[in-house]
Amino acid sequence: MGQSYNNIEIIAVDDGSPDNSPQILDKLANEDCRIKVIHKQNAGVSAARNSGLDVASGDYIVFVDGDDYLAPDYVDYMLNLACEDNSDFVMSQNCYTKENEPQISKDKIQIMSPSEATALLISPRVIVGCWNKMFKREFINNFTLSFSTTLFYGEGLTFITRASQIANSVTVGNRKVYYYRRNNEASATSKFNIQKYYNGEKALDNIHKELIVRDVNVELMMALHKSMFCLGALSQAYAHDLQKDYKSDCKHWRTIIKKNLRNLCLSNQVSLYRKVLLTLGYFFPGFISKMDMWRRSKIASKSVS
Repeated sequence: MGQSYNNIEIIAVDDGSPDNSPQILDKLANEDCRIKVIHKQNAGVSAARNSGLDVASGDYIVFVDGDDYLAPDYVDYMLNLACEDNSDFVMSQNCYTKENEPQISKDKIQIMSPSEATALLISPRVIVGCWNKMFKREFINNFTLSFSTTLFYGEGLTFITRASQIANSVTVGNRKVYYYRRNNEASATSKFNIQKYYNGEKALDNIHKELIVRDVNVELMMALHKSMFCLGALSQAYAHDLQKDYKSDCKHWRTIIKKNLRNLCLSNQVSLYRKVLLTLGYFFPGFISKMDMWRRSKIASKSVS
């Protein structure tokens, strides 16, 4: 609400919240005519976002996750990026994830082609999500872009990679204007949910199958993303001592890592850190699982609050 650019429309979707959020939202809407509230039964984050898209009337669309918040100049910054090249889709590569994290010293703005932007979004260099981005509403409507309600994992990546491939161009900045909370990193791994990994792999396979833009970099980043995803699944199975219960799944994930490992290790587009991580993960998944749990607890302890 406290944006430096105040000609905005705020759409808040209450999808069956059991606390007093609906009452708070209605009160805010009565006090501020820019706020629209949608009350609906819980049908998942994709359905909630689609409900917002259905009633949006502004020229541009941004998405904010319920746990996160925006810097006061978020909309201003994104609009300025949009004016750089009249791009259908703009984004920042960076966001605040830690307490007292400094702003970047100098912003670097790039105008990317669909293939360049798609490779960037699929790569692990940026945190996956539809937030920290801005889309022309006309662009979304013209191509009937929406979030898949059949996915409960990977729906954001599916949306943004489809958008990047059909956009006229994608303007990419680096300034931090989004606060992304990661204090649930440790709790997110407290239970092993095999369906999450089945669904996530399905989403990645669908993205790959439906690629419009196919070049060497996109294919390489697709292989890297899937390998890192499989490493995460393998690590979590070992962290919960379930590698015997999910023996065939663990074998499947290791097979995918092995299939891609040589090409990834030979590429100068993949960091040494990820090459080492994937190699160790393939040969010593139990060790990597312990490292991952430690890493997640550190991230959670330093997350923006």
